[in-house]
Amino acid sequence: LRCSWRYSSPRGKLFICSILDFSLWVSDSYSIIGPAQPILVLLGADASLPCQLFPEQSAAHMQIRWYRAQFSPAVLVYQNGQEQGGEQMLEYRGRTELVQDSIGRGTVTLLIQQIRASDDGQYRCHFKEGYISQEAIVELHVIGLGAAPHVHMMGPEDDGIRVLCSSGGWFPKPRVQWSDMAGAKLPSLSESQSQDGDGLFHVEASLVVTDSSLGNVTCSFQNPLSGQEKVSALFLPEPFFPRTSPWKKALAGTLPVLVLLLIGMSYFGWRELMERKKESQEKEEEKEEMSSNKKLKAELDQRKALYKEDWKKALLYPDWRKELFKPAPITLNHNISHQTLSIDKN
Repeated sequence: LRCSWRYSSPRGKLFICSILDFSLWVSDSYSIIGPAQPILVLLGADASLPCQLFPEQSAAHMQIRWYRAQFSPAVLVYQNGQEQGGEQMLEYRGRTELVQDSIGRGTVTLLIQQIRASDDGQYRCHFKEGYISQEAIVELHVIGLGAAPHVHMMGPEDDGIRVLCSSGGWFPKPRVQWSDMAGAKLPSLSESQSQDGDGLFHVEASLVVTDSSLGNVTCSFQNPLSGQEKVSALFLPEPFFPRTSPWKKALAGTLPVLVLLLIGMSYFGWRELMERKKESQEKEEEKEEMSSNKKLKAELDQRKALYKEDWKKALLYPDWRKELFKPAPITLNHNISHQTLSIDKN
């Protein structure tokens, strides 16, 4: 850092370096201490978030800033001995203040009134004096205890009774647990959750009870932070359970055998059908072959008859030719014939 500064006066350069050395010494002379454990506050109550200068000294002359995820806008800003509202987040206006009684002793406490679910999370207390700044983290956990669970029967299901348990107004999301009269845990069949506009949880859990001897079932909602819980129980009279008829038990034992028999009968029936279809196809092919042979024989007979007819005509042709082409007497006229033309006596 000293190498990056350029001054015309050596005295001025020495003066600035001395200030920087003093700042480093001051920053090491105190620190900010926050609570070691998260602060638990009930929904709707007031929360006090403390930060302490160590060693103990007055913080009245410092700039103090409480903020969350972003440095600005802040939850609260304290400067020049009073709170500054210009940088304050809208959701904290009118609900926060800095406890003045202990600032002189270095204890800076942020008071948040009427705690909401959205106030849950981390806060940072930031101290600044001149060029020096230090900060610490404070964790705030909001506890919302909802209403007592409402348990009621939905109706018969799967040879048992379906039971539903619901409750709202919890923060954070509660744990839901079913149990019997002896305290043994029962697993939920299903569980659903939703959040209202204030961020509070409404949870529904269902259970199917098949053992009519249980008598009572208990549904409990527990806050995971404080361990506080609310419990409701429901009595299940035995007559409400669907009775299992003897024929149902017998059917449950014989149904697999019947299914196997049905599959076997279907297979053999299919094979018989395929064989009949094959026989019918073979007979059809035989009929077509016989019909084709008859047509071929008829065509051959017809061609044979035509051949015989043509053969008879061929046999008569020489006699007809002899009869038609008989020799005729020829007389040569020497007056008009060619001089080289002559007639053989034979």
